[in-house]
Amino acid sequence: MDDALKNKIEDLEFFVGRQNKIAVAFSGGVDSTFLLFVAKKVLGRDNIMAITGNSFTVPLREIEFCKKKATEWDIKHLVVKTQEYLDESYIKNGYQRCYFCKISLFKMIRSYVPDEYGIAVGTNADDAARSQDRPGMMAEKEFDVMAPLKETLFFKNDIRAASKYFELDTWDKPQMACLASRIPFGSIVTEEKIRMVSMAEDVLREKGFIDVRVRHYGKLAKIEVPAKSVGDILNCGFLSELIKKIKEIGFKSVALDLEGMNHSGLNL
Repeated sequence: MDDALKNKIEDLEFFVGRQNKIAVAFSGGVDSTFLLFVAKKVLGRDNIMAITGNSFTVPLREIEFCKKKATEWDIKHLVVKTQEYLDESYIKNGYQRCYFCKISLFKMIRSYVPDEYGIAVGTNADDAARSQDRPGMMAEKEFDVMAPLKETLFFKNDIRAASKYFELDTWDKPQMACLASRIPFGSIVTEEKIRMVSMAEDVLREKGFIDVRVRHYGKLAKIEVPAKSVGDILNCGFLSELIKKIKEIGFKSVALDLEGMNHSGLNL
């Protein structure tokens, strides 16, 4: 480990150590898993808890991962049903959708978490640099939610490197934006659309394409994989089978983005 990363870890541990008790919004992604690990390392299991929002926009496999990890680390863990779908502003899927989603999430977390716990999220320094594309960060400020990784200048590469050093199995886990991000802005969010997207991504995952997103454009499913994997799909030998299975989900046509995945998480 280089000195720069070592110093960041020390800063992060100092930041977390100043808190009495922390409830980590735990999605099972690279960032929140690393933050939860550090919180337990610094504060101990009795002073932390993990809370996971169970939304129809979150794949079941991610919920199960969170349960498994919390059990493995012997951490108090709550999985609670979110209610963002009751907010018409969220369903309309405008550019501020993430803001309304986070407002719902933090209200829910605060209702379950004792007052002596501060709420912490895995927002990192990369997110802060793209704050204009991250309306959910406004909700963090409104609810006085901590973002220790952002405050100690942890970028995504730092988090992956530190996670690898501490032998966390999430160090190379693909980014996982919520499934609502697969629906273009202005097109309403429905459980049926989310179901179709989730099933289509599962079809590709079963064939070994782990880092994958399927965008929902009405009757068109647009597949996105990293640029280096585009050729793997085109030459996989079972492309026609993939297309057939995705059409069986309810799509009429299937396209592949030749430029590769847009990792911003935006609904483009």
